[in-house]
Amino acid sequence: MKKVLILLILVYGHLYALDRESTLKMYHKLLFSLSPKAIVSVYVDDDEYRKIFSFSKRIQLINEPENADIALITNEMAFRKVLGERRNMQIGKKPILFATDYRFLKRSDDIIGAFYWRKGRSQLLFIKDRLDRHHIVLPREYKDFLVDEL
Repeated sequence: MKKVLILLILVYGHLYALDRESTLKMYHKLLFSLSPKAIVSVYVDDDEYRKIFSFSKRIQLINEPENADIALITNEMAFRKVLGERRNMQIGKKPILFATDYRFLKRSDDIIGAFYWRKGRSQLLFIKDRLDRHHIVLPREYKDFLVDEL
């Protein structure tokens, strides 16, 4: 029984590590498609994402949205904080906003896109005019995820 429990713990830990690695790999590609910088500063107010991003040498975690290149909005509290503070930020200091929930895209024209889950499948969506406002040109591989409007 003890050996089975240890094996289950090891398997679970390995699966978690693979998930962390694949999530970090996906967000690396995404974040560096949105910013031309070699090191991107990211604001995220979610412990799971912070833990995943902490394994990257190219993502610098930031504690305040106004100091970030990109703000990842993962929950209602972060949505209110980032959008509330964004109004008072200088034009050149506003981070690019990206979400993990489709509903946030509908609620704010400042959010350029989202990576979210629907019916057990991952979804990626970018809104063209919002990208244009930030002068972001995505790699060709993202063209199927680009829409003119919601």
